[in-house]
Amino acid sequence: RACSSTAHFPAAMLKIALAALAVTLALVVAQTGPTCNMPQIFEGRIVSFDPNRRVYHNHTSHYRAFGRYTYDGVGQRKRIFEQARFGSEQNQRFDILELYNQRQAYVTNLGTRECFIHTITWPFNRHDIPNGAHFEGYETLGSYPDFVTLSQWVSPNSIGRGGNGTRYLTFTHHGCVPVRDDFFNNATGFTYEEFSDVTLGLHDPNVFIPPQGCKPAPPHF
Repeated sequence: RACSSTAHFPAAMLKIALAALAVTLALVVAQTGPTCNMPQIFEGRIVSFDPNRRVYHNHTSHYRAFGRYTYDGVGQRKRIFEQARFGSEQNQRFDILELYNQRQAYVTNLGTRECFIHTITWPFNRHDIPNGAHFEGYETLGSYPDFVTLSQWVSPNSIGRGGNGTRYLTFTHHGCVPVRDDFFNNATGFTYEEFSDVTLGLHDPNVFIPPQGCKPAPPHF
């Protein structure tokens, strides 16, 4: 009997050690969050809106827009074909190409075919998880068997177009594909961005070539 007790002692200790290791790993994940490396080149649909009627640089920031979005985090480039509504104005369709390394944005009104070149004065807004962001946990969207697990993150001191603010980001647990990128600060209020139908890579290698015939934007345009 003594030999039998001695034989089972290492197994019991092993179970305790494994349980302690599991608790330790759970605490580490809760504090630092899981690894989530977002794809740096993707395309998809984007929906964005600002539900606040705030004034920013003498222009209302109240808008809603949806369109086709192309993102290049390596070359710091973005392009969106969108239908947008600003305040009480009628819907407008735009082709917006932003080249951050060149500090230029090409904005074409697809209704009038006018194209203006703007100077980009704000930093490139990445959709990656910012340094110092807090992992908030997982949530399940849908129900079995049609569901997706999402990871959620909060960055209380993130940089946006209106200055520093708070970002709340949501990604798929598998693949770290962006789902939501929301931002709030006192200057611009709350801005919502949602991504869907995301595919990796570029379908059109010429998507970031600037359009021809664009003119410099007038002052205060």
